[in-house]
Amino acid sequence: MRELQEQRNLCRAKEEDLWFKEKALKEKDELQAILEQRKAAYLAAWRKAQLYADWRKEQFQAWSFTLDPDSSHSEVMFSHDKKSMTCNHVGVEKGYFVWGLEGIISGRCYWEVEVKNGDRSDWGLGIWSEDEETRYNAPSPSNGYWVVGRFREVFEAFTDPSTPINLRKFPQRVGVFLDYAQGDVSFYNMTDGSHIFSFPPESFSGTLLPFFTCYFGDVSMTLCPLEAGPQKPSVPMNNPPSLEEPVGPPGGGDPLRLWCGWGSPRA
Repeated sequence: MRELQEQRNLCRAKEEDLWFKEKALKEKDELQAILEQRKAAYLAAWRKAQLYADWRKEQFQAWSFTLDPDSSHSEVMFSHDKKSMTCNHVGVEKGYFVWGLEGIISGRCYWEVEVKNGDRSDWGLGIWSEDEETRYNAPSPSNGYWVVGRFREVFEAFTDPSTPINLRKFPQRVGVFLDYAQGDVSFYNMTDGSHIFSFPPESFSGTLLPFFTCYFGDVSMTLCPLEAGPQKPSVPMNNPPSLEEPVGPPGGGDPLRLWCGWGSPRA
């Protein structure tokens, strides 16, 4: 009788174990289905969707460029490979400006910038529409600048007047996404994939240059190495999506020339 009872208990334990495994598999499939639905809805209207940076990266081509040391003040220090800049206790009202050496004339591109000491310094980064008449004007869309950063202890978009940005977490790695044809400039926190800010659509013409500025503090900004090609989505399932603002995969051939038109390098 004891052996018979042990066999029954063993059989019941196996059935319970199988039931839990089937339940876990079903929940996994349901979560995967929800993820696929979110992504399908996003890709169907990605120009209007404000979702996660990883999905946006599938629609944009990673773009590599170098900084132009000749464009800035001698107080700004540059790395040997021209991929990093450092400002120490600058303390100037107008800031020290730095531009990328290569320009963009078409396509959908993105790059990422690691910002060190950004929460204790005043700085900005974004894009400038190359125009000698506005070169050293205050950064704002009216002067051809689309920039976000920290100024006077407030993280903001450099508009006129400025637009304060409420952040869940201060970004240490900022992604800049440019859709030239659609006139879209958007910024993302690449650490958690969250959206930071998008400027209203513009009508671009001519060459656009990556832009950086530092005002005060010991801030360092470094261009992050990126791999071209589609990225695997990494989406927090407990954060529901919001279809309100923009992101798709490059084709074959030379990806930089297919997706990002190159302007002439600046002298």
